[in-house]
Amino acid sequence: MDKMMEKMPDKAPEKKLRHSRQRDMIYEYLLSTREHPSADMVYEHLREANPNLSLGTVYRNLKLLEDMGKVRRITSLNHVERYDACCADHAHFVCEECGRVKDLVVLDAQAGRESCRVDEADEIRWMNVLFGGICAECAVKNN
Repeated sequence: MDKMMEKMPDKAPEKKLRHSRQRDMIYEYLLSTREHPSADMVYEHLREANPNLSLGTVYRNLKLLEDMGKVRRITSLNHVERYDACCADHAHFVCEECGRVKDLVVLDAQAGRESCRVDEADEIRWMNVLFGGICAECAVKNN
């Protein structure tokens, strides 16, 4: 019995992901935009040129891209998930009026980590800083 246990792997081998033209299109679109689109926005942008693309395919591929570390998911207003191809630590600003998500690139990630009280046993591997308010465009419209 012990010899059998020695031969068994600790975990199942990882499944190799097949190449997907649709996943490539979705990722290329995310790389090309600063809008932080939702899955619906990605679908709307790509479906005219790709009529066989389904919303389910977009959701599945966004999840795969997130799992692969190629995109980040940002939960904004009303729990709408938006996606960002920039995976470096940075903050976001979400407009409460129009829902637009903007990058805030001036962020000292190390200072951010150090300013939070974290249990010594916890290991921070990533951070997500989100600010909310009214964007300049909506502020002008409201006045």
